[in-house]
Amino acid sequence: MRRADADVIVIGGGPSGATVAAEAARVGARVIVLEKRQGDSPSRAGVIQPRVLELLDARGLMGRFREAAQHWRPDFEIPRYIYAGLTGLRYDLLDSAHPYALILPQTTTEHLLRAWAAESGAEVRRGVTYVEHTEDADGVTVTALDADGATVRLDARFLVGADGARSEVRRRAGFPFEGREAAMTAVSVDADLTFPWAASMQMRRNENGWVLAYPFGHKTTRFIIVAEARRTTPRDEPVTIDEVRESLRAIFGEDFDITSAKWMSRYGDTHKMTPYLRRGRISLVGEATRVHYPASGIGMNYCIQDAFNLGWKLGLVAAGDAPESLLQTYDDERHPVLRDLMDDVATQCALHFDFSPGGLALKRFVETELIPVPEVNAILRDRLSGFKTTYHRGGDPHPADGTRVGDFRLGDRRYTEVAAGSAFVFAERAAGAPAARALPPRVTWVLDDDPGFTRELAGASAALIRPDAYVARAWTATPSGSELDTAYAEAVGRGARTGLTSAGH
Repeated sequence: MRRADADVIVIGGGPSGATVAAEAARVGARVIVLEKRQGDSPSRAGVIQPRVLELLDARGLMGRFREAAQHWRPDFEIPRYIYAGLTGLRYDLLDSAHPYALILPQTTTEHLLRAWAAESGAEVRRGVTYVEHTEDADGVTVTALDADGATVRLDARFLVGADGARSEVRRRAGFPFEGREAAMTAVSVDADLTFPWAASMQMRRNENGWVLAYPFGHKTTRFIIVAEARRTTPRDEPVTIDEVRESLRAIFGEDFDITSAKWMSRYGDTHKMTPYLRRGRISLVGEATRVHYPASGIGMNYCIQDAFNLGWKLGLVAAGDAPESLLQTYDDERHPVLRDLMDDVATQCALHFDFSPGGLALKRFVETELIPVPEVNAILRDRLSGFKTTYHRGGDPHPADGTRVGDFRLGDRRYTEVAAGSAFVFAERAAGAPAARALPPRVTWVLDDDPGFTRELAGASAALIRPDAYVARAWTATPSGSELDTAYAEAVGRGARTGLTSAGH
């Protein structure tokens, strides 16, 4: 067997690549990230959704993210959100320590996540471009070019493609990419314009299209424009200031005398996805697995959630604490979630971009009559926020098994404080618990007289929580040592479980 340079090589240092690297490294994997960019790309995404905020909190990262967001704009927490361009989603009613969307440029998010990956032990190499890879029974060999054009060859046990919608890893590995090409295009513009309204967001729609505007830094306003007259413009046609002003006049009624912009981009609604996320020693995460219209600013967030699911599994396998079969659960758990995501994006686009009289009437009806209904509001906000995702299986004995965990009280600490320095967390009510336990590896045990369990965990006596803040197993009665051992073995792939019966976003 050849000597590997790393356990895991990640191609791409964007949000999903940096996150999977950090998660794998923090539980013991030797990780190398190869990122071809030496500088920064424009900040395409600008919103972090509530479920990702919970995951960042569980790694002790929320302080630095909030600080960065506060420097960006004072009203960085958005408690009310949009769905399909319609207002009224009540994030402020979410059962979470983070009932809001956080506004932060993707460039800053990437900086923070790459710093976290390096702190966790991953080696991040910039200016290195992936060329190809070969795979055999022992691992993978990656060929790349460094910034000077010199050939670099690296061996690893596993390869992760986190290199975006045009993923070369996906192409070289032979993953199908199924779906349709773009049927329409839209425009994103970071205009040199001090935000001209007191409110934090402005939106307009009529028969000529739709515009969303919000402040995006010092003396910068971001406009997202879908112009009916321009929606068939080829994606590769450059955006011009004249086009932007013409579209704004048609939809907003004024063009704000915009004369320049920091960045302008045309993008489409290409709708494609891989039929699986993993094959052999190759896994794909984030936009390498799918491309879709960036409806309601959720794309990057599901990329990061992919990475949280895969990263700890790669780390445990690399460290010898789990069999390679554990990696298949990444596909088993995330692919149904992503299929639902793609369906939801298609639903949003059908509602959002019909500017006919009937389409505008339907939007008014949904926005004024349906979204305010509490049950409807809860369904839609759970889809966008990531709270609907569950890995519950039909054979799981407790309704909380497979569900998400936010923050809750554990005596004089919080769950997130414990999770930041742990892999698995076993939280247990002190009443009826043994004085001592022989714990499985990588499990932190916390006893409390009355853990502040919430949602489905309310009334549980104990819960084994996975590294990605989902419940591996919950118990109504105090579990025995053998029951805990069995639950842990199943969570790390050493025990058999039945198939998923419900998963979604």
